Amino acid sequence: MPPEQNRLYKVFRAGGREFPVYLEYDEQMEESYPSYPDFEEHPEYTDEGRPFATAEQESCPHCKPGASGKPPPGDCGGCGWFSREETPYDPIGICMCDAQRKNKAEVRKENEEEN
Repeated sequence: MPPEQNRLYKVFRAGGREFPVYLEYDEQMEESYPSYPDFEEHPEYTDEGRPFATAEQESCPHCKPGASGKPPPGDCGGCGWFSREETPYDPIGICMCDAQRKNKAEVRKENEEEN
């Protein structure tokens, strides 16, 4: 019998927000895995207009190496713009790239449309 669906795995913090991550069960693999927010499909922003991202998201055209002399990363987690709040391994963070930032009026309008 599969484990209980949607059991809380961990709550991650970034940008003054909390993101609960739940375990989902894959019947084919017969194992549970954490299901992180899909910020590409459902973007969310800080009050300052900076986008939230997961470390595993594919890097964007504005990515920069996390350290000088390194090649550009293939994911957000290795990008120099990706800011983690608690540990260097947090899977959820904020993109600090100004090219990805929205102005406060845009964020406010999107939030109002969602509610």
